[in-house]
Amino acid sequence: MATQKLVVKRPYTYCRNPMALGTTAFYFGITIWTGSLSALGLSLIYPVVILIYIKLIEEKELEQRFGLEYLEYKRRTPFLIPHFRD
Repeated sequence: MATQKLVVKRPYTYCRNPMALGTTAFYFGITIWTGSLSALGLSLIYPVVILIYIKLIEEKELEQRFGLEYLEYKRRTPFLIPHFRD
């Protein structure tokens, strides 16, 4: 079931996609830890695929579902790289 209310509380006040940021950081951490070139390749593929999906599909769907509320949230909250203004 799709969410019926736009969630803009922490951690979503810092960036719109904290789970994508966290998993990307995790995969890059594994890459550094293992020192593996194949892990680096996978670590580069994941963020590209997930961010393309978010930009092309998920954001359009959220704009349709939540309208101006989402557009305002999108305007004031960074896409991936967080800012801490609290």
